[in-house]
Amino acid sequence: MLDKILEKKLPLLYWLAVIAGLGLSITSQLKICSACSATANFTIFGQEFGWFGIAFFVVLMAASAFRNRFAAADWLALLMVFSAAGAETRFIWLQKYVIGEWCPICLWIAAVVFTAAVILSFEKYQHFKRTGGEMKAFLKQISVMSLAFILGLTVAILGVSKQDADAAAVNQFLGKVDSTTTVYFVSDWFCPVCQKVEPRIEQIFPEIAKTARVSFVDFPIHRETLNFTPYNLQFIFYEKEKYLDLRKALAALALKTRNPTAADVQQAVAPLGVTVREMNYADILYGMQADQAVYKGFGVKATPSVVVTDSKTKKTKILVGDNEINLQAIKTAINTVRK
Repeated sequence: MLDKILEKKLPLLYWLAVIAGLGLSITSQLKICSACSATANFTIFGQEFGWFGIAFFVVLMAASAFRNRFAAADWLALLMVFSAAGAETRFIWLQKYVIGEWCPICLWIAAVVFTAAVILSFEKYQHFKRTGGEMKAFLKQISVMSLAFILGLTVAILGVSKQDADAAAVNQFLGKVDSTTTVYFVSDWFCPVCQKVEPRIEQIFPEIAKTARVSFVDFPIHRETLNFTPYNLQFIFYEKEKYLDLRKALAALALKTRNPTAADVQQAVAPLGVTVREMNYADILYGMQADQAVYKGFGVKATPSVVVTDSKTKKTKILVGDNEINLQAIKTAINTVRK
């Protein structure tokens, strides 16, 4: 009786696992989880885990849709799931012994992959029992699943690597970057209140940076802010030591023009000894996605806002506007989210 109930429920559970895997991969690529930043420094054959996972689960969904009609699709789904289980074993090992920090989203992806592998194994066993198939054929399936697991593990060992120093520098965090607490200053270059609060944030930053990692996020309430975002991202990626001074220069430029050219920006930052780089659109897209993940992920509705969040306790506090954004309020928020 129990076997019959399981047999009816397992296909649904399998599909839930596959769909969850796709959703989690998309979430991983959006970089909403601040605890995933260390994992983001690793790639598989040069591709980010998020994009790789999205492609994997899309193909797996297509193969799974035809499992009952074509034997080749059934075998493909089986091979993909067990090779993914092998790869996830490697990823878990990396988090434990190399990164030294657990990525919750990555662990959930591993969980759904192993769940799918268990379901497929049980299905094959039930089919063997129901049809009275030959033991030789069943052992062949087990061998294929084991080989797929080993292949996935081997591919992950060979294909996963840490990005080079320049690539690893492409992150938006300043201050105590290994802290579990992150403070996001969310603003718009043409928001009058943001412009008013900007000097205060400049004074607040050194104190906050001692105990938390800090990032500055562009929320384009005014669409012209997007004209400044590529330069802001470039400076926070590659000029961290001078970032606050560069930000001040950009703020001054925003008072003069809403559509700056590269020459305008270069003239504004030249006194700081900085040369504007040629645009790397992959970096810019990454940074804009990360910005969007912050203000959408935390439900920010207005600028200026300060998001204080802790990856360990999963607590978040949001401060909004001129009256709420001050040093004492931010320090209190940091203490609150850490408890």
